[in-house]
Parts: sequence; C-alpha cells; structure tokens
Amino acid sequence: MCPVDSGANIRDTKAILDAKAVIVKAARSIASVIEESQADSERFAMWLAGEAQSGWERQVRLRTTRLNEARSELMRKQMQPTADGRPPSTVDERKAVSRAEAALASAEDRLRRTRYWVMEYPRVLANFRAGMGSLGTFVDQVAPAAVSALNRMAESVDAYLAAQSSPIVDAPTTDSAVVESKASMRRSGSDLTDADGASS
Repeated sequence: MCPVDSGANIRDTKAILDAKAVIVKAARSIASVIEESQADSERFAMWLAGEAQSGWERQVRLRTTRLNEARSELMRKQMQPTADGRPPSTVDERKAVSRAEAALASAEDRLRRTRYWVMEYPRVLANFRAGMGSLGTFVDQVAPAAVSALNRMAESVDAYLAAQSSPIVDAPTTDSAVVESKASMRRSGSDLTDADGASS
C-alpha cells in the first residue's frame, strides 16, 4: 500500500480570494435588493393612501353625479306625453340608470377595498421588514465577518508560502576550522613518522 500524504498542498490564495469575491458580490446584491424593495414598498404605501384613495373618491363623486343625471333623464322622459297619450318608452333611460348604478357600485367597492388596505398595509409592511431582517444581518454582520476571516486566512497562506519558498542556507565553514583541520592532519602525519623511526 502506498502511504497517504496528509500534508496540505497549498500553492496560492486564489480559492480564498475567489470565495471572498463571491461573498462580497452576494452582499452587495442583497443590499441592493433590500434597498430597492424597501423603497418600492414605501412608495406603494404613499400611493395607496394618497393617489389611489383620492382617485376612487373622485370616481365615486363623478359616478354619483352621472347616476343622478341618468335618473333625472328617466324621470323627464316618463313625464313627457306621447301623441297618442300612452306612456313613453323609457327602455334606453332605464338601461342608462342601470349602467350608472353598476359603475357607482364598482367605484364604491374599490374605494372600500382601498381604505381597508390603507389601514392594513402598515402591518403587512412591518411583517415584510421583519422578514428581511435575516438578510440585513447577513449584509451587516455575517458577510463582513466572513470577509475578515478570509483576509486573515489569505495573509497566513501568503506567509506560509513565503517561508516555504525561502532558500535553506547551510552554515558556512570558517577559515579557522579549515586551518585547524589541516593542522590536525599534519600532526597526525608527524606522529606516524616518529613512530616509524622509533621502531627502527
């Protein structure tokens, strides 16, 4: 069996920097979505309580006027005698009154619904903002903490790689050590010479 190499094979910080870029991009995108959604919801609340409500109030007044006019026309037609003394035909006038009544009822219903949502929408908006809180936490706390951690990790890896790439320098041999070695060799040679002379 081949031994398993458990050492880390780290060559650069590209993966760390890529992860950092992804987090930063995501945080910016989420922050933009939060800002836009909050602005849109607030604009809608202003429109609902302002233009929408006042618009249907105007429609109710206008359609009430039209209904009164249609009814007046019906009454005028009913009072007009015909040449033969029979009641006049009021089919068209009655249809006009029915259309005006339906139009007024529709406007009143829409105004009623609009007023309901003017009162209800602040609660819906508060729930929406509460639901966006977790995303805000990611943008304001989680993402910055993750970026800081990745920065520290990248710095540590850079330091590790710098240490690994530094050349290993052997301890230099001093001149005195070389001289001492040569002197020792000469002494050993003279000792051998003296020993040969004594034996002869």
